[in-house]
Amino acid sequence: MKTVRQRGRAAEAACWVLMSMSMLAAAEPGMRPPPEQILERMELRFEHQMEKLASYQARRSYSVEHNLLQEPGTLIIEEKYRAPEEKRFRIVERRGSAVVHEKVFERLLQIEQETAQEAVRRDLDLNRRNYRFTYERYDRASGAYVFAAEPRGSNPYLLRGKVWINEEDFAVQRIEGEPAKRHSRLVRQTHFVHEFARFGEFWFPVRHRSETDLFLFGRAVLRIHYFDYHWEVSGQSSGLGSASAAAKWPGKAEVSREVQ
Repeated sequence: MKTVRQRGRAAEAACWVLMSMSMLAAAEPGMRPPPEQILERMELRFEHQMEKLASYQARRSYSVEHNLLQEPGTLIIEEKYRAPEEKRFRIVERRGSAVVHEKVFERLLQIEQETAQEAVRRDLDLNRRNYRFTYERYDRASGAYVFAAEPRGSNPYLLRGKVWINEEDFAVQRIEGEPAKRHSRLVRQTHFVHEFARFGEFWFPVRHRSETDLFLFGRAVLRIHYFDYHWEVSGQSSGLGSASAAAKWPGKAEVSREVQ
């Protein structure tokens, strides 16, 4: 015969089991916001960042690896952005193949400046106007909702792939996929991963890696590392923030010029 105390402990244990099961059930995707609400909040989160971010500056390093290169082509730049669409780049250091710098690095910077223009950016923003999204799953390890993204338009700078939306504030924290269109007849396929991290109330890029399979020439790997962020909040005279990543880039600068 169980005593009253034993029965009380058993009931208490059963309550804890039920509470644990409830918590696990609440963590399942079915208990989370519906997909359309997640997408709406993602769009509002992006609009909020565009409104609140007055300016920022940062550094980034580029590298391209290919078996035909004696050494990786590398580039370090300083970026300055001022809302709503001004972007400037200053080349701090570059090494390696002149062909890589001309055909890859300079072209990437040129495209980024072109697509920063508000009239162009509207057709590229990650939203339901430019993409068809399909909810796939909740990624517990990343704390994010995963959506497949298919381009609606024919803009060559749109992408096709997957998007990770942060469960806490609905910012995009990871994009993985491929360009919607090939930009060269030499390219067989390109796959990229682009990652963001939170700095204060804003999300900025931190890592990019893309692999491109080329006809006749094999595989090329592009890596971009973003660091040393400093930013200013709109409407706040003291709204300054900064975050530096621990990174050292050996060697002396060979080139220092402004990219307009």
